[in-house]
Amino acid sequence: MVLTRDTTPRESRPALPDDFAQRFGAQFAELSAESGDPREFSLQWGTRAKPGNPQAGLTIDDINVGLYGHIPDRAESRNRIPRGAIALKGVTDVGGYSVCDAHRLWSDQAGQLYEEAIQSRWQTATDLPWDTGHGVPEDVELAVCQVATELCQQSQTEIEAISKWFRELNPIYHEVKLHLACNVFDAARMFDGYYKRAMLNGGGMLLESTGYLNRIIQECYSGWTETSTLLHLVRGSFTHTILRYLTTYGPTQLDRELAGRCLADKTRHIAYAMDHLRFSFSKAPERAGAYAISLVAAEAQVARDEADHVLWEALAVIFGGGVRGMDEGMEIVKRLRRDWVNDYLDRMAWAGVMRRAGVHPALRQWIEEPDTEAVGS
Repeated sequence: MVLTRDTTPRESRPALPDDFAQRFGAQFAELSAESGDPREFSLQWGTRAKPGNPQAGLTIDDINVGLYGHIPDRAESRNRIPRGAIALKGVTDVGGYSVCDAHRLWSDQAGQLYEEAIQSRWQTATDLPWDTGHGVPEDVELAVCQVATELCQQSQTEIEAISKWFRELNPIYHEVKLHLACNVFDAARMFDGYYKRAMLNGGGMLLESTGYLNRIIQECYSGWTETSTLLHLVRGSFTHTILRYLTTYGPTQLDRELAGRCLADKTRHIAYAMDHLRFSFSKAPERAGAYAISLVAAEAQVARDEADHVLWEALAVIFGGGVRGMDEGMEIVKRLRRDWVNDYLDRMAWAGVMRRAGVHPALRQWIEEPDTEAVGS
């Protein structure tokens, strides 16, 4: 990065603090020895950020002006240096950042998704109609608790998987890290909401899921892009579809609103992963073919999870209004399974990975017939 001389007239520049030289060390003194004014050798002294939309305020993308808006293909510094700051000479690397290439984490939408997350924040304690969650038949209540247990387990996986990668992601790409910090909070809030829902009427946590996909998400060390694909596009598409159906078939107003709130959060997570994967392939197109192969193993674990009947039966009880309506409810479950598999394949195709022809046989059965009755499409 090259230091540039500031051409702003000296008389127009704000006065420097008395302790400027002491605070900023000898580096500026060396650079400004000739002129006597260190502002002449700032990175971009005088650069000002302005709100792009006054109603939205000053957003994280609005401050990407001048060199601050330059997103490098590779971050050379492994220190905790903010983008645009001046690196000290002779300082050894203090960060353990292994993800320093833009194509391994960047998304042009990350800043916008971060803004959406903080502007649409909500809390489970006061923003949900908890008084509407009572009076549910016992069989339906138990089914809700079982689904809540599954969603809590998925949330825990999401929190831990993302948190594990924070130390590896170079902070030069701060928009991504800010978005993912909100993603962790969203997952924590989903855990909080569904744990409370399970406890509301005395049902509590029930059976643990088989968790085969959870395990490979947690144990993925191939890279952040690979982890994000498993977490947000494979698992995320599944969770998104369950939440979407619960916004329609949830037995109470509380269940429908809780699912709807979490659905909006989950949509942002998927949007980041799709945009990142497409950006990654635009920079390294040879990676798309490798993903098509690596997803075979992931889909095999999904198939093992899909063979577990507990979640499907719980959803069938909810959708059918009770055990006696399970047959009708199971028909809705079949539509849900078709929807999630097709959504997953469509998202991967949009990003550049064609899986429809080679998808795992256990999942292929759900794409043989187009779904004309998709919920919330």
